[in-house]
Amino acid sequence: MKIADKFLNLVGIGRDRGLPPPRLVAIADGLLVTERSAEAWFLISVANTDLATEAEQDAALDAAVSAAATILGDRLSHLKVVWGRSTGQDYLDSVAGHYRLGDHEGWAQTRADRIDEMRMPERYVALGVHLSDRDPRATAQVRGSISDALGTTSWRVSARELAHLDERVRKLGRQLGSTVWRAHTAPAEVISWLISREMHRGAVAAPRRGLITGASLARLTSGRVVPYTDHLRIYDTRGQIAAYTTVLAMTDFPEELETPGAGEWLRTLSEIKAIDDDGDEIDVTVEASVRFRVLTKKTARHLVDETRKSAKEQRRSAAKGTAEETADEIVETERIMREVKRDINRSGLTLVEDHPRLLVSADTREDLETYVDAVVAHYADRGITVAAGADEQRDLWLESLPGDQLRVPDLGHVRESTAFFGSWFWGGASIGDATGPAIGYLTGSTPGLVRFDAAAGSALGDATTTLFLGRSGRGKTTAAMLGGLDSAFAGAWVPLLDLKGDAAGVSAVAAEYGVPTAVIEITAQFSGAADLLRVLPVDDALLQAPSQLMLLLPPHLRGAAEAPVMAATRAEIQSPDPSSWGVIQRLCASESETTRTVGFALRDLVETGLGSVVAGPPSGLSSLTTNPGLWVVQMPGLTLPSPESAPESWSPIERVGMACLRGCLAWMVRTTGRREFRGRSKVVIVPEVHLLTKTPDGASFLDYIARVGRALGASLVLDTQDPASILKLPGLVEQITTLFAFSLRSREQVDSLLELLGRPQTPPYQTLVRGINTAANGKSIRHGHCIMRDRWDEVATVQIDIPSQRVADLLRTTPESEHDLEPTVPVPGPYEEPDPFADDDEDLDDLPQPAAAATAQAEAHAQEPVQDNPLPSVPVVETSNHHAPPLPEPHTQPHTPAPHTPTPAHPQASTPAHPQSSAPAHPQASAPAQPHSSAPAQPQSSPPTQPPIPTPNGHDHTHSGRYDEPIGPDEVYDQEADEAAYNEAMYPAHEPGPVESNGNGSGKKEHVA
Repeated sequence: MKIADKFLNLVGIGRDRGLPPPRLVAIADGLLVTERSAEAWFLISVANTDLATEAEQDAALDAAVSAAATILGDRLSHLKVVWGRSTGQDYLDSVAGHYRLGDHEGWAQTRADRIDEMRMPERYVALGVHLSDRDPRATAQVRGSISDALGTTSWRVSARELAHLDERVRKLGRQLGSTVWRAHTAPAEVISWLISREMHRGAVAAPRRGLITGASLARLTSGRVVPYTDHLRIYDTRGQIAAYTTVLAMTDFPEELETPGAGEWLRTLSEIKAIDDDGDEIDVTVEASVRFRVLTKKTARHLVDETRKSAKEQRRSAAKGTAEETADEIVETERIMREVKRDINRSGLTLVEDHPRLLVSADTREDLETYVDAVVAHYADRGITVAAGADEQRDLWLESLPGDQLRVPDLGHVRESTAFFGSWFWGGASIGDATGPAIGYLTGSTPGLVRFDAAAGSALGDATTTLFLGRSGRGKTTAAMLGGLDSAFAGAWVPLLDLKGDAAGVSAVAAEYGVPTAVIEITAQFSGAADLLRVLPVDDALLQAPSQLMLLLPPHLRGAAEAPVMAATRAEIQSPDPSSWGVIQRLCASESETTRTVGFALRDLVETGLGSVVAGPPSGLSSLTTNPGLWVVQMPGLTLPSPESAPESWSPIERVGMACLRGCLAWMVRTTGRREFRGRSKVVIVPEVHLLTKTPDGASFLDYIARVGRALGASLVLDTQDPASILKLPGLVEQITTLFAFSLRSREQVDSLLELLGRPQTPPYQTLVRGINTAANGKSIRHGHCIMRDRWDEVATVQIDIPSQRVADLLRTTPESEHDLEPTVPVPGPYEEPDPFADDDEDLDDLPQPAAAATAQAEAHAQEPVQDNPLPSVPVVETSNHHAPPLPEPHTQPHTPAPHTPTPAHPQASTPAHPQSSAPAHPQASAPAQPHSSAPAQPQSSPPTQPPIPTPNGHDHTHSGRYDEPIGPDEVYDQEADEAAYNEAMYPAHEPGPVESNGNGSGKKEHVA
């Protein structure tokens, strides 16, 4: 029989070719049972290899070869690389319970609609491993026919057998799960989908749960497939052609394959392109089916010996001929076999026998021919021969089905394990958080959604700092604002410190979706808002308020001013409503001429616009709120000194700018550190952070929040053009968990960025950084394209994606932007393709190009948002360029907003406001104010939805609660645990001490903290 089988295979009519299709008996998690055999099925995780170094890839490849030899030795295995599709419904299911504030359902639906619009493919790599034969192959067909005729139980699997097989699947799963493949058991619905999609090309949704048997299995395989010479035609239930498919065999490989490079012949499946009639590139969907066997040393030695003996016999036979000459190929084969056997014995060389097939499908016959030509050309460039299996389409297609077997053994290869696993079927791109909001998509060799939750670090017990780096106008600030919006919808307190004054658009988006928001300009209207005597608790203020006032004074007055300022502060602190303005009045009323001079100098400065914010007469208003929502704090006219300048050389406007910044940062630090807020998510966003890193106060603030953010539940989102300055803050660098890198030019900045990314400072990576935002044509900017390093230190290229054109329009920050001129009004309309950044020249012009082409987090923000009162002595008013009316002061008559045209509120999206503390998000969606309360605005409508496309993926993750009870109006916060860390971080330098005159009216240099 063995000799007959060899002869039949030689002429192309082997017994395996004539076997009937597999008959399915049962499908369970990780298990596929047919009438003839049982197989274990696993899903292999994508390894992030696109930007890996050669050393990293070599180490991973060696680990894969070793694991395969140990676990899969002599096992018949089946590798399948197939494509699903990311759908909006999958995304909605995955973020269910994450968002809580405003019209969060509308916000999630906007992103889901964008996902459906992109129709992004999603790769699945499945590995089947043969467990056991159930029937002898020679009698399977006969027994099946008799059983069907007699109605016996050949289609059943006993509970005992199922339990035994399940135990074997679990054991094998534990072994494969610990390898570089990070394999996990394939759910039953995924196995069903792998089968049904071959019969229907994705037209049938897989059954969802439990053991699948009987009628469910019949429906999975109820399709009709008709083979032709060079293709197959797949019909739907109505008798219409659903798809044309060609199975290609990879018949010849070069003697040597390089990896990284052309040797990655399975990873490159997603890179195959065809040219359409218009001359544009289109993606070709190519799937792979590879049946293989990793040979043990014993099997490999036997195979090598058989091959060497065969070559030896051919050599002897040729030597007896009339010519007495031996073909060079025969002699070379004999020599190579001897070397291979020696390597197997000495160096542990392993071999793999594999049979690779590629499946290409299209809607029309013409498209199929175009796609096949593209696949053949793609591999020809790599020295690999690919051809359609003429008159073998039926058997090659059946061979690709899970549960079937090798049918065309003569189209196979025996090679070193490194040549097979060097195909990197598990390689590609994979990055980002496992769950949470989607911020964009991968642009590497395996497309997929990229998820990013700016507030997830604390929940995971990880550091909490996110960094966006790159040149102006590449999209980094808009990406930071999108992360802040997602956090605000999740119920976090999100202050955005806008030092440039061009981030109002993010507030417009928040108002559009009913999230409490305001754009707050720190001007004379908020006199005393950054006064440390009003922002900080009494004990803290007694130390820090004099330092803030001393910072305002010119150098020649500081020596004589310290004692009077401290004395006046001690006296003022005893008043019912202490303020720095009161300190200045006490100084001006002093009997000492020197003291009065100090007071008059301070009064002259604080009567200016920004100066009044620091120490002017208290207006009774405060822009600094602790309510959940998104709060943009702008400081127009803020001028900060250069890092090289000494404090005594600062100009008056620079001293005022530093004092104002100190007050604002102190408020943020105190809010994030308050014990009552530690259970609440807090995300502090600072665009253009290089404006802060050059100041002592700014550097101390960043260092403090970064170091203690995890304990305080506070996250830091920074955006800067200067990675070199970030490297000078080691405390901050140590706390960076996620980094988005946009293009840079100078050698110093590029190398600094690569150091932060953890990539070598070599020409390939330097070129990547310089060109990451250059479009393929080399003539335009690719806004939003960047290199991402996630919290697991994985690195990949990512496209930040704005969910809709409407959101992109609202995020515009040019002076003529709509939200800067008039209140925001929802403008429903179809999505349009034009690049919204075409006319922008600011940092935030970063709408990405449309898409061309994904283990749960510990917890997130699934609780009802809690709004709280500000400190008892600081009534809160939020104002914005959206004309949101100020709130009344506590215990005053209610304020009624100016008349406006009402906008219908979105149902199910109202957010109750806490008494005395909240403001309407937008005038067009505000109701008349009630005593001590108001409700945020809601949008008119949410974008239209598109029908989802079913795929077998998606996980539902619900997160537990993290919010504490709100703070009552009469409560005070406990400082005991925070004071030491706060003082050391914010004001580590020595306070100015007594200064000895040097004869010119100036004293020692002031140490500015």
